[in-house]
Amino acid sequence: MYILYQTFWENIWAGLVAFFDWVSQSGAWMLLVSGLIALTWLGYERKRRGSFKKLEIDKSKYRATILLRILSYLGLIVGILAIWAGASALIKNIPPSFAYRDNPANPDGSNVFTCVVLIVLGIMMFLKPINDFPVTSIVAFVVGGIVTVVVMSLMAPYEDLIGDWINPKLLLIIIFIIVTGVVGFFGKFVIKPLKWISNFFSLPLFAVLIALFCFIQSVLLLGPGISIL
Repeated sequence: MYILYQTFWENIWAGLVAFFDWVSQSGAWMLLVSGLIALTWLGYERKRRGSFKKLEIDKSKYRATILLRILSYLGLIVGILAIWAGASALIKNIPPSFAYRDNPANPDGSNVFTCVVLIVLGIMMFLKPINDFPVTSIVAFVVGGIVTVVVMSLMAPYEDLIGDWINPKLLLIIIFIIVTGVVGFFGKFVIKPLKWISNFFSLPLFAVLIALFCFIQSVLLLGPGISIL
């Protein structure tokens, strides 16, 4: 039974390694997918604003459909893959496509411009849904949990000594509440400027420009094997 369990997780790990290795060699395709995600922002923002022309969001009337939310949050996953593709290609000097690699006019190695664009797009996809996602609460909860687990492991040898003063479980609960509250309070000041950036990324015109750029660059990389820069 243990051998089957170990083999299962080894196969899962091997599959993940192979997938991320493919992603690092598919910069052009990741640009194409990023362009498609940018297009989904148009429908999402049309629903949020009530019109492409409106710059402000009427939160009292805003009700995004489940599909639009899924498409928006899908950008988080694509953002991770885009950052991975750009960073790994830059570090390992991997071309963004086979056509780019085989083009005699190109020097051997990665296209730095494409790598930087993928990293920037990945960060943008992280920031895009920040207005609709309880980021501050989630980060505060995660940080509180991590700190509590660390404190629990550190205090384990001294549990009897601490028990003379206070119940260790009660102490951990207090630590979790305090850390979560502090991170949540100060996190609001960090999230606010990020929300301003997210609103800028949410402008329909900006989404169209991103999509057009991604499509043009990806087609050039996959077709003749050249780059805009």
